[in-house]
Amino acid sequence: MENVWAPYDESIYGPALNALSAADVVLDIGAGDLRFAKRAAVRAKHVIALEQQAELIGPGPWPANLDIVITDALRWPFPNGITVGVLLMRHCTHYRAYAERLRAAGATRLVTNARWGMNVEVVDLAAPRRDFAELRSGWYACDCGAIGFAEGPVETITPEALGTTVNVSACPHCRPA
Repeated sequence: MENVWAPYDESIYGPALNALSAADVVLDIGAGDLRFAKRAAVRAKHVIALEQQAELIGPGPWPANLDIVITDALRWPFPNGITVGVLLMRHCTHYRAYAERLRAAGATRLVTNARWGMNVEVVDLAAPRRDFAELRSGWYACDCGAIGFAEGPVETITPEALGTTVNVSACPHCRPA
């Protein structure tokens, strides 16, 4: 059943696992059947897997450094000391909430496919964001989870600009009307 909702394979898990280090304390949000969490536990210091649907989690044994919490990740208090969050849910609509809560818990990175809905990216949660109004043109990814292309003067659309995604805040999707 989990393969229907998260049909991920090595093309997703490989880059996500490569973003982890031996010193990381990982919070795996929406861990499902623990396919990723078990592999992450081999690489990381500690993995906390959050899953709301207990029936998705199969029988153990589990690695000693893997804790499983059956909970709603939007309501469960993230513990301090998390270094990286993992959000492999390409259809997630709560990106902003998770990113904000991870920052508050001390995480500096978010490994996710939620913003673009496809490939894995590593979001630097500590990096400064530019105000969307300052973006002349090019690809952007906003704190709210929205992504897009800001149109601007044709002379600002360079190969470098097309190959770069600018992290912004206050994009048209999240600004008050």
